[in-house]
Amino acid sequence: MRKIFVCALLAAALCMAGCCALAAGVTLRTLTPFADVDFAAQAYMDIVTAWEGSSGNLVEDYSGLIDEAWLAQMQELLASGEADLLIVPVGSGLTGEQVVSAQELAQAAPQLGAREMRAMAEADGSVLLTPVRLNWEALYVNQDVLAAAGLSAPKTLDELIAVCTALAQRGVTPIANALCEWSEIALDCAALMGAPAEQFGEADSRTGAQQTLAALCAVGAFGADPWNARDEEMEALFLSGGAAMRFDADTLALQVPAERAAQVIVVNAPAADGQARTAVVGTPSVGLTISRACWNDQARREAALSLAEALLCGDAAKQIVCPAADALGESVYALTVGATDCTGLLYDRDPEGFDTWAESVIAALMGQA
Repeated sequence: MRKIFVCALLAAALCMAGCCALAAGVTLRTLTPFADVDFAAQAYMDIVTAWEGSSGNLVEDYSGLIDEAWLAQMQELLASGEADLLIVPVGSGLTGEQVVSAQELAQAAPQLGAREMRAMAEADGSVLLTPVRLNWEALYVNQDVLAAAGLSAPKTLDELIAVCTALAQRGVTPIANALCEWSEIALDCAALMGAPAEQFGEADSRTGAQQTLAALCAVGAFGADPWNARDEEMEALFLSGGAAMRFDADTLALQVPAERAAQVIVVNAPAADGQARTAVVGTPSVGLTISRACWNDQARREAALSLAEALLCGDAAKQIVCPAADALGESVYALTVGATDCTGLLYDRDPEGFDTWAESVIAALMGQA
């Protein structure tokens, strides 16, 4: 849709005598997933429109659902040297001959804050994308529920246990997760909390996960009966402000009611060793890169770097990561921008053995209850 609009605008502009400034601008061709039902579609278009107005350049946009047809179109534009800025998932078929690496981008444009994450590596080990979005799991916090008890968001496991103890004594559900249903996210976060990020998925982190959950269960952190609770009910309890915290994924941020977005924040798993975790539990979603053809053309390169800065930095860029503009959006953006890597998920590390292990952990916790 935007492509048609831009072409019509260009055609009209060429017929006008006063079009010198427009004609001197650069037209960038962009490919992103921010279209149709994606929550960031409008924010992305607003950023692009504002950038066009301030830069004198234009964008010919090819945003759409990332499927085989879209990836084929991407390859065609790359082969013809027409693609400029791309936001795509890892494994989209890109090569270092087609696009610049995350390291090159970081060195050439420090203002972008480009990061080279191991989790973003392609099959050949190269890191071609700097992260734009991550699929993450973390601890959601209803700040007003904590404030009513004179508490604040915990930063260490000891603080989390103390907060849960105080809330349970007041009859408030500290952490709204059902442990016998959909416990995977709680186990993932507990594994990062109980061991250093580099040990995630290994034996030490699995042991740490069980010990962490045991310590939380011992103080009633998951309510009176997390073994028979339905997770749908626990999720609703948190979203309504009836519970203080919940372990969940990035998708929960899209479900927080607008009237509660100012009260909810998300924080990384508070660690047992007291050291802040800079890696997040999860996997990459999409990352940004610039084509070689664009990089080798000075005018296109400068324009692409300028647009990349508009998409990655500043207040408007936060809506690409989370639609909420209140405390929730700020915290999601901080979690994402502050992440140095993604740990993956326990299930992905061991798909054949995860279920058996998870069931044994829950059974052991139930036996201790």
